[in-house]
Amino acid sequence: MAPARPGAGPLRHPALTAAARGTVVQGGSGEALVEARRALAVVRVLEQHPLGVRAAQLARESGLAEAQLRPLVAMLCEEEYAYRLGVGVYGRGPALDRLAGPGGHGLAGQLQRTLALARDSAGAAVYLSRYAGGEVHITQMAAGPATPPVREWVDFRDAAHASAVGKCLLTQLDHDRRADHVARHRPARLTPQTITDSRALFTALDAVAPGAPVFDLLEYSPGVVCSAVPLAMGGAAGSLALSLPATHAHRLRSATETLRRKAVPVLLALLLTGAIPPDPAAVPAVEPGRAPDRPEPRPPARPQPMRAPVTPETLRHLRQLFRTPLAEAAAAPQGPHLVSDTTAGAAYLFDAAPAGDAHRLSLPHTFTSVTPGSLTRPTGLVVLGT
Repeated sequence: MAPARPGAGPLRHPALTAAARGTVVQGGSGEALVEARRALAVVRVLEQHPLGVRAAQLARESGLAEAQLRPLVAMLCEEEYAYRLGVGVYGRGPALDRLAGPGGHGLAGQLQRTLALARDSAGAAVYLSRYAGGEVHITQMAAGPATPPVREWVDFRDAAHASAVGKCLLTQLDHDRRADHVARHRPARLTPQTITDSRALFTALDAVAPGAPVFDLLEYSPGVVCSAVPLAMGGAAGSLALSLPATHAHRLRSATETLRRKAVPVLLALLLTGAIPPDPAAVPAVEPGRAPDRPEPRPPARPQPMRAPVTPETLRHLRQLFRTPLAEAAAAPQGPHLVSDTTAGAAYLFDAAPAGDAHRLSLPHTFTSVTPGSLTRPTGLVVLGT
């Protein structure tokens, strides 16, 4: 007798599989990512000129035409990556220091500031989301008295077929992952406008042009309209979305155009922290034939801050920011490294030591959390590596 095959989750209706096979995976935030990489080039030039640099030199060293540079500099000044020192002279701004905050809180704080600016510009509640572990996650949001958030009367993870956030994330999945999601979360009718037929849903998703916004027109809630634009977040599906009361539906298109412009500083923050590789060629390819990961247990449905990974790009940026001398040298390999005491709850970033010099503590505060007692050595410093 052949061994029993392991369970693969809920059985799919044949119509669901057939509809999924026609899936066209959307390309995500291509234009916004191109703009974000150009902005990254400008930031790199600003970092090389601590006393400031003129616009003409900034354009020359970043490889951009002045017409391309002008809107990028305006965005960088608004987001505080740059500031105006004088007429036509710019310097690096405080946002670069904020991004170096410990444990990924710097990234979360900068993204929250960007979302708040987007909220005020669009006049709508704004949401940042991603698709992870087979589920829809709202990671951060910005709302206020004049821009109330959507009332989550049905768990967003169960309503991807009806919400702008969910549909935008589904457009970025391949046909197997999309069909798997809909098999686990059967489309339920939430309003008279909700699409509940899988064929009709996938047809509607495939009709969305790559990078185009996705709309929820009274499909999740009868009193709310929403839109979402895709974000290519290091190979993962992400979105930037907004919601408006249905009485403000006439503003949805203009607010969405404002939202699309805010995708650039969101992606720039992810580039600067290494959450997205700075070089397109650095994105790892998916192994052919690799089965999709099984969904993780569902966490509590509440906003969670993004955590910046410890990457060479992050370390390079932090080494450029901090140069605090260390009283005692830490035994470590060549190159930047993280060091922690076995009883500590934090790790510290150390820079490579120039020849004949002591190692330098590159960060004057904790960088990442470590569970006390989880390190193996009983005494002394432990090199965690990079």
